[in-house]
Amino acid sequence: MFLGLILLTSLQVLAQKDSKPIFVSATTKHISLLNQADYAISKKSNSKTLPDLVALNWKPLDTSLKALYEFPDAVLQYWIRFSIQNDYPNDTTLLLKVADKMQQTLLYERRGQQLRLLGQSGFGSRISDLSIGGDYWRINLPLKQGQRQEFYLLNSKYIYNIKPQHPAIETFDSAYREKIDEQVASPAIFRNIKLWVAGFYFAVFIYCCLKYFFQRKDIAYLYYALASISLFLRYSLQVDAIVLETSWLSGLNNDFIFLLSFVPQNFFYILFLAKFLEVKNNKLLHALSNFCLVQWVLMIAVMIVHYAWPEFSSITKFIWIYSSLPFLIFTLLLSYHTRPKPNRGYLQFAFIGLLTISIALLFTMAPKWFNIYRLPDWYTAITKYVDLVTIAFVIDTILFLTALAYRDRQSEIERIDLKIKNAENEHKILRLQMNPHFIFNCLNSINLYIEKNDSTLASSYLSKFSQLMRLSLVHSRKEKIVLAEEIAVLKLYLEMETMRFKGKLNYVFDIEENVDIDFIEIPPMLIQPHLENAIWHGLMHKSEGGRIIIKISQNLMAQTLHITIADNGIGRAKAAELNSKAAEKEKSYGTLITNERIAIFNQKFNADTKLQIEDLYDENNEPAGTLVSINIHLV
Repeated sequence: MFLGLILLTSLQVLAQKDSKPIFVSATTKHISLLNQADYAISKKSNSKTLPDLVALNWKPLDTSLKALYEFPDAVLQYWIRFSIQNDYPNDTTLLLKVADKMQQTLLYERRGQQLRLLGQSGFGSRISDLSIGGDYWRINLPLKQGQRQEFYLLNSKYIYNIKPQHPAIETFDSAYREKIDEQVASPAIFRNIKLWVAGFYFAVFIYCCLKYFFQRKDIAYLYYALASISLFLRYSLQVDAIVLETSWLSGLNNDFIFLLSFVPQNFFYILFLAKFLEVKNNKLLHALSNFCLVQWVLMIAVMIVHYAWPEFSSITKFIWIYSSLPFLIFTLLLSYHTRPKPNRGYLQFAFIGLLTISIALLFTMAPKWFNIYRLPDWYTAITKYVDLVTIAFVIDTILFLTALAYRDRQSEIERIDLKIKNAENEHKILRLQMNPHFIFNCLNSINLYIEKNDSTLASSYLSKFSQLMRLSLVHSRKEKIVLAEEIAVLKLYLEMETMRFKGKLNYVFDIEENVDIDFIEIPPMLIQPHLENAIWHGLMHKSEGGRIIIKISQNLMAQTLHITIADNGIGRAKAAELNSKAAEKEKSYGTLITNERIAIFNQKFNADTKLQIEDLYDENNEPAGTLVSINIHLV
């Protein structure tokens, strides 16, 4: 029995030697292996010895193989066998062109009863191991002069739904002309589209990182940055723009990392969608987003099983092919969730982006989900030459970045509006605080006349006070009043204080001619607290009284109004010694309110109003009063 098997094997080997070879000569330019070679399906990834190959079921490489759109689920490799008779007058090297990068192709030459590896190409090959540097579609085919050589081509599938290959033999000059024709037929921008996309996503990664770390601590930006760097890896690895292969880990190559990049790409993109669109407020969407996240983490285990145990290929194929179905359902539900709504204008960009991805996924994946293989020529042409999913993701990224910017702008406007409203409320409160403070001081003066039984002065004072009250009530409802109205209030106030000081108070208004007091607007009750401080804490301690000069000027070039209040009182240092703590507290309270009003006024009207107080000294360096300067930027 054992001898019979050896005899049968020997006869099969002899039969292989008698197979019709392919003749190549000086006139050879391009020869297809179709109908000139045999193929055999292998279910064992380690079938690389000649006895193992002899035992396979070999069939002619003809249209019967072409009719098989894909191999059975458990098949991850198949062999092509052919022989060549070199009629060149010397040794030469031709090229073996394969049809699809998504399969790894290894070329072996039979040497006696051994197989010798000549070269490799395609998906899964390390860049340093390619037969021709940078070429995934061609392998050097060395031929000996006048000899017949037998070759075995091992094709390993790395993803599902890969069409069978029909390799061809070509010369270097025909391959060169083919490359030139490809470049002429395809513009550079389309040839390098994935390189452009990789650069685009790297720019998006930088932008999102800058937004997150330096401007807006929004976790959505961080999620999108991580998804973008994964997309950058995916597309740059496809065009070998970067090389992530190591000598210490032979199994690590660009193609392996390319497959792994799908996991973080989808994982972080789903996290971004969940955060940006606030799906946690919707129980169904929240549950579906969590399911999608767990699913993509488990996809790593699916990949490992797919390559380590091919016999489970039917299971892993189902999971792999339908892996994008939950994501499609998620994007469709999100599209409905983000349909344009009032006061959420940024959602219209998210809606269009999600709808674009949903349509692209449905268009490209539906035939695989429903096992539809007879497709129109126009559909095949579109899916072959146009990466619709890539285009959809780029459009989606642009739209979502626009949505992020739109949302941030809306949030900023809302924040500014809220800040302005808060400033307005604070301004109103401070005006209400100012009026009681002013009224309190006026009533004290009236009370002083009443105590002295001076009814005439009390009546006159009360009359002026009623006018002040009326003006004060009118002005309290306004954020600005014209300068003429403010001057009228100040004159009334100073007249009342002059009456109280029995003529010992002198005041002068020095208003330059170029100041249009009937046009310029300033905050009400801005000057009065400083006049009050000058009188009560500067002049009241001088027996001979004193003088106040109010000077108003305007800088037309700088668009500023300059107001100074100068008194010849005892100065702030001396007043601090004489005044009680209660009086000093009262004084600082009025000044504090004025400073806060100026700060709010600047914030609301984007103005640059400044207040400065300095002490005046005479030639003997003795205190000679106080100077208050108010510089108002006219807006």
